[in-house]
Amino acid sequence: MLALAGFFTSCQQEDGVTSVDNFVLQSTIGMEDQCGAGAAGCYELVFPITIQFADSTTTVVGSYDELRQAIRDWFVANGVRPGHGMGHHGGGINKPTLVLPIQVINDAGEIITVETLAELRELRELCHPGQGGPGNGGPGHHGGEPCFTLNFPLTVSFPDSSQVVVNSNEELHEAAHTWNVNNPGQHARPEFVFPITVTLSDGTQVVVNSREELRALKEDCRG
Repeated sequence: MLALAGFFTSCQQEDGVTSVDNFVLQSTIGMEDQCGAGAAGCYELVFPITIQFADSTTTVVGSYDELRQAIRDWFVANGVRPGHGMGHHGGGINKPTLVLPIQVINDAGEIITVETLAELRELRELCHPGQGGPGNGGPGHHGGEPCFTLNFPLTVSFPDSSQVVVNSNEELHEAAHTWNVNNPGQHARPEFVFPITVTLSDGTQVVVNSREELRALKEDCRG
């Protein structure tokens, strides 16, 4: 009986870890799917982003690693366990969502600011990467992972030909926000001035010299 009890305890512990991992993965994939981002999508998220949990609390995260850790911490802190209304994959509890506004990068090197749910839906509808696209889990689907992250500093060009050097994601956010405020109604997209350097999900740094190279990098990432 002691051996049997130990077996059941071990299974419960393993099941708990699996459920936490599944919740983190499915939550991250869900947020990518909201905006067509990540390795299986058309865009890359610009961090930091704000996420909102099922209890309406919010947190700001500066990377995919911080995103996954924040989701894990919330899940553990709220005492959700297998068999308590959530199911094996965390299906019975609302997963965190993105808080607008957000910024994403398309494969042309444009920075797109999304401020409303209508804009978010439009952004997502424009993303058709194929059967392995966001949320489909098909070939090339690598949910919960970016294709790349930006290396700073980099230069951003605006539609009036002005340029700004930014040293962080926060400065990139602020530069785009400031330009939009100063140029209301134009809905133009700032762009990166090539070359830029990015870090791939495996840690490799790559110099990208043009829009064409950025598109090729995204296509290779999708698989």
